[in-house]
Amino acid sequence: MTTSQTDRVAAARLAWAALKLTRAGRHPVGVDRLAATVGVAPAEARRLVELIGFTLRNDLVSTGPAPRGAHHRLEPAEGTLGAGPDGTVDMFLLAIATGERVHATATCPVTGTHIRIELTPHAILQADPPTAVVAAVDLGFGLEHVEAMACAGQPFFASASAAANWLVSHPGGRIYQVAAYLAQAHRLVAALEIRPKFVL
Repeated sequence: MTTSQTDRVAAARLAWAALKLTRAGRHPVGVDRLAATVGVAPAEARRLVELIGFTLRNDLVSTGPAPRGAHHRLEPAEGTLGAGPDGTVDMFLLAIATGERVHATATCPVTGTHIRIELTPHAILQADPPTAVVAAVDLGFGLEHVEAMACAGQPFFASASAAANWLVSHPGGRIYQVAAYLAQAHRLVAALEIRPKFVL
């Protein structure tokens, strides 16, 4: 079954709202509250929850575990979440959604360099090495391609030159310095949070 573009955009908005309201999957949220936040009827929210694959039980929506690659560190600093070694950048959305400090580690797939990133929703606290970049599919912020943008595995590389082959194999892709990608994530979030004009 194919999913319509309208459904994909609505599902992306609902998934973002659920990530925020559940504090990255820690607490379920009522389907009515989720529907009101996104600006859809509760019945539509239920349909979208099912489409996304979240759990709906007793009118409570659970997103499951934190986003791909995210987990608590073994010895976390107070209020710090961690992102795993798979190199995804879901951590940027995780920091914005929860308002918490997030730590990520990755290994550059080209050079083998260990990469460490620490950020809050509004600042990069550490980028080691300082030349580290994020490789991301640049699909714009009209939301017509939000599913691919939000879900694409976006790796870290030790430098822009290390990411050169990635760019060749991903037409339309872009390389961002870590701080620039945080700004990009905020623009995506702003697009996700725009309430549709047809809200009742």
